[in-house]
Amino acid sequence: MPLRQNVIVIFDLHVNQSLVPYQQLNALAEAIDKGPFKTLWVLDHFAALQENVTHPMLDPFVLLGALAAKTQSLQLGILVANVVNRRPAVLAQASTSLQFMSNSRFTLGLGAGASPASRFAAEHHSLGIELQRKMADRHTYLVESVQTIRSIWQRDSSATPLIVAPPTEPNITIGVNSSELAVIAAQLNCSINIRWNHENLSTIVAEYRAEATKSGTQENISVWMPWSMAHTKSQAAITPLADLGVDRVIFLTTEQQHFSELMNLRSFLFP
Repeated sequence: MPLRQNVIVIFDLHVNQSLVPYQQLNALAEAIDKGPFKTLWVLDHFAALQENVTHPMLDPFVLLGALAAKTQSLQLGILVANVVNRRPAVLAQASTSLQFMSNSRFTLGLGAGASPASRFAAEHHSLGIELQRKMADRHTYLVESVQTIRSIWQRDSSATPLIVAPPTEPNITIGVNSSELAVIAAQLNCSINIRWNHENLSTIVAEYRAEATKSGTQENISVWMPWSMAHTKSQAAITPLADLGVDRVIFLTTEQQHFSELMNLRSFLFP
């Protein structure tokens, strides 16, 4: 979608799947199958993010498998699959399954996971999942996970036992909160996703782009921000991001009413 001459930003939708019943998620996916959003992303959490919980936090791979069967054009992705939650082989197999089910419309988002002191750690503690304390250790495991996942996808057909490769290898996007991880993502030939108002956004983006150029990586930068109907009337929040080199803006539903707004949306064209 053009913002001004020679500047194009892709718009995606990221849903919190615990805000509404599955039937509403299904209806939304079908409604936006041909636009205005390029990709529909879902969360990877065990617990809901809001206090008033009326719907389960559906497993992202199971949910996307169901949505893949109901859509034809809409790209599908997880933002982001926590590498602590599933072994690399499980992530590789689940991604391969979604590539077959979606006709190669799946993108795997990966995250290094939170620290034990993070506000997101409670769900892991309650399930007995250990979180690594050092950020460097979390980054190391993320790198190992990416390498293992890709090695499974690229497994030789003569290997025993036989493992079927995905029809096309899914792209990998890494959720980043630091320049260190952004540089690692570029070295791994991965896209990055970052919070739109991160205090070090410009630095992180610049260092990712510099490393991508050095490593020969096709750079791809996305940011996420809360959904608002105001985005359909003004590009004020988007233009500065495009100026930094952001290629994609992913709008996250944070309230139940957002789903009604999106279902009633008939156009998504900025003035």
